[in-house]
Amino acid sequence: MKNSLIFGVFFILIISFTECKDKESGQGNLQINFKHLIDNKEIVYDSMIYINAAGNPYSVTEVKWFISRVILFIEGEKIEITDNDGIHFIETNITGTLTWAIEQKFEEGEYDSLQFVFGFNASDNTSNRFVNPPETSMAWPLTLGGGYHYMMLNGRYKSSEDKICAMNAHLGIGQIYEGTTYSVDSIINFVNNNFTVTLRQPFTVEKDQTSSVSIIMNIENWFRNPINYDHNQWGSHIMQKQEAMHILIQNGWNVFSMKVD
Repeated sequence: MKNSLIFGVFFILIISFTECKDKESGQGNLQINFKHLIDNKEIVYDSMIYINAAGNPYSVTEVKWFISRVILFIEGEKIEITDNDGIHFIETNITGTLTWAIEQKFEEGEYDSLQFVFGFNASDNTSNRFVNPPETSMAWPLTLGGGYHYMMLNGRYKSSEDKICAMNAHLGIGQIYEGTTYSVDSIINFVNNNFTVTLRQPFTVEKDQTSSVSIIMNIENWFRNPINYDHNQWGSHIMQKQEAMHILIQNGWNVFSMKVD
């Protein structure tokens, strides 16, 4: 009887402690803002005032891209964003896409970092996934691998012959061709050019509050480090040029940064 009484008291204390702890913990919201900079300044669109590391004068008209598989880290635990399947589309010409007010709740606390996939991994990148604009504008041709563009970085550049040319730095599934032509009939394999970005910037989620962080795309870094990207070499359109896309992907390690708002 005595042992049963002691066990009962102990059990009640455990339950009370757990309930107390649950009451003390809370949840909050997270908003992710998206910014696009060149040399740490807001972009002046449609103005050829920029020069990349290869010496190409260029301008930017718009940037369109996808972020997916977003994960938050807190004390070694991974918290996956499930809102909208963890996918968000960003377009600089559509102000509403520059803010992702995530409906999902998160435990309050100090988070260590944020991780995401630039574009889509192979399992997420399925054709006809989106049925409405603006996402439908990002469809990648089935003959070139299907799915969606990871990014459209559109603008213009001045060639070595002083001609103004289209700059369509588009990233998505790459192709391996048999021979030296870019005929779709000679495609022998496809390449997934997505990559994972980890931003180690601590941020806090507060109880019953909406915390805000910004993911920043530093445009100039697509064109440098470790490889200087030369528009004169690769031309206006690179959707069928895996070598050019691979350079941009290699440079992608230093494109993104994050700050607490």
